[in-house]
Amino acid sequence: MSAGREAILEATLRVIAVRGVDAATHRAVAAEAGVSPALTTYHFASKQALVAEALELVVERSLEQVHGLAPRGSISRDELSERLTGFALVQLSDRRAPLAAQFELILEAARRPGLRPLAERWDGAYTGELAALARAAGLDEPALAAEVLSAVLEGALMAAHSRGAGEDLLRPLIRRAVNGL
Repeated sequence: MSAGREAILEATLRVIAVRGVDAATHRAVAAEAGVSPALTTYHFASKQALVAEALELVVERSLEQVHGLAPRGSISRDELSERLTGFALVQLSDRRAPLAAQFELILEAARRPGLRPLAERWDGAYTGELAALARAAGLDEPALAAEVLSAVLEGALMAAHSRGAGEDLLRPLIRRAVNGL
């Protein structure tokens, strides 16, 4: 990816994180990136293309983090809780894939059928890694446990983000969810 294209996508994520998907116009993104609007339209023919590629970028970055969760053998429930809490804290503080932009882009995928395959790929990889963790921790029905953990993580992250909270909120929620499975 060219440096100009990447700078535009980075700016798009920042605009989306602060003002939402609707605000990610060529003009707003160009201003955020410090480039001319002509450069944004050169790289992205439409706002939809800009949003779709920003979603692709945030998915790639999020999946890099998820892949780091994979255990090398069996783990305890406490270790599972710690791994998930660490992952959530990284998600909460990651400037390369802002959490608000992730939420906004997933909501946009729900509204735009063309983005759904990408969101489904993201969800499949995410829950696949969580299922591997659930298996390693000896949880019953690892696929179902992964769905529960995914729902808990997403809800806990949204609560932490909206409240400006962190570990003090995330750790007990995640621990309770893991121990309840």
